[in-house]
Amino acid sequence: MNRSVALLVWVSTLVVPLSFGAVAEAVRGKAPHLPANGLLFWISLATSVACITLSRVLPRRVPAVPAGREATAFIRLVVGWALCEGAALFPLVAWIVTDDRRLLWVCAVDLLALVLLYPGQDRWERMLPAEPIPVRR
Repeated sequence: MNRSVALLVWVSTLVVPLSFGAVAEAVRGKAPHLPANGLLFWISLATSVACITLSRVLPRRVPAVPAGREATAFIRLVVGWALCEGAALFPLVAWIVTDDRRLLWVCAVDLLALVLLYPGQDRWERMLPAEPIPVRR
């Protein structure tokens, strides 16, 4: 596992919400809409805040794995990306059923949070465990 594999996975986590956004736009007008009472907007906003916060805090708490330092860094990065990707998908689903355009802004913030988790060399090194990982036998 190396940083180039991590980069490919990071790109795929960006592609999924963007592709789903295109699908959402295509089906949005064909589905009956719930009244846009704001509830899904506020749930989406709260979910985004929680997921973005966790995407920054939780990965460093993932313990080192016996598969090695690079595998640990990869797993830690994926945890953060998955939180941002999930946060980005929720407002798109809510947008389909409510047609509340504010949800697109929530999705955009979630995608920005994901972009900012780019697996550059500095971030990769910060996700590496500090000590060598003991191998279990």
